[in-house]
Amino acid sequence: MSGCWVMVDFETASVRGTPCQMGAVRYRDGQEVDALESFVFQPEELFNSFNIALHGITPETVANAPRWPDARAQLLAFAGDVPLVAHNAPFDIGVVRDASDLWALEWPTLRYACTLCLARRVWPGLNSYSLLLLCATLGIATDRRRAHDALNDARLAGAVLQAAIDHSQAGGLDDLLERVGVIFGDVRPDGWYGCHARALAASTIEPNSNANPDSPFYEKMVAFTGELAMVRREAWQLVAAAGGTPQDGVTKKTDFLVCGYQDVWKLATGESKSQKLRRAEELHAEGQPIEILIERDFFRMLSEPDPRAPLQ
Repeated sequence: MSGCWVMVDFETASVRGTPCQMGAVRYRDGQEVDALESFVFQPEELFNSFNIALHGITPETVANAPRWPDARAQLLAFAGDVPLVAHNAPFDIGVVRDASDLWALEWPTLRYACTLCLARRVWPGLNSYSLLLLCATLGIATDRRRAHDALNDARLAGAVLQAAIDHSQAGGLDDLLERVGVIFGDVRPDGWYGCHARALAASTIEPNSNANPDSPFYEKMVAFTGELAMVRREAWQLVAAAGGTPQDGVTKKTDFLVCGYQDVWKLATGESKSQKLRRAEELHAEGQPIEILIERDFFRMLSEPDPRAPLQ
């Protein structure tokens, strides 16, 4: 059932194990097919004023609501055997675990993913990945009057997930995680591990086949060393967008090595240059046509197709 998933969101009375509202939305092939929402009882003494101001849920609101064991059973029946997905899943899945602990319930068995983790891989370099700001960046309509309503937030997270699937041209949730290098989280009665992004290799970035062939990086192999003004993955993507192939290391096939700041504290003892830079210099001395660039030249060549243009 890789084409099905359930978005879930919780609001809490105070600490993570005190859910006072839950919302869940089932999707099949990107379309909403069912929804579940419920308040969850919490005793008055567990509410704090900050959370009440945030979501507007009071002890009176939940006075006749189901207790957590019944609410949890309802959610698990609604989800069945499909993955749960939440924005900032460490919190929402943590609600399930912590509330179960407070009620002396065995942890359920479930698989889950996090749209916050996915968004950081799909759209690197954004100023914020909070749900409302991310929706604004992606052009997803929001109603601030309904912020911190569990069902509304689950639907917004569902829209973010679908935008990530579309942006990545993925075939569904499983394919999206595979494409961007994110691993499902897992909860079982005897333990859990979190949804997380695995380290990506440069080889996972595909060159743009429609790039301008006049780019100096078109069909070239480009490696990086040192600290850059951007995260390394963004630099790989710039190379790929120009039609080049980013590399993790320096080999005889490398055409360019881009050098950022060489932090001596991160180098081998007694060395003033990184291993990649030393290897590039060795290959150049042996006659290999490898060019060593400083970061400034790299950016100039990206913006100016003719590398012979004078520096400004």
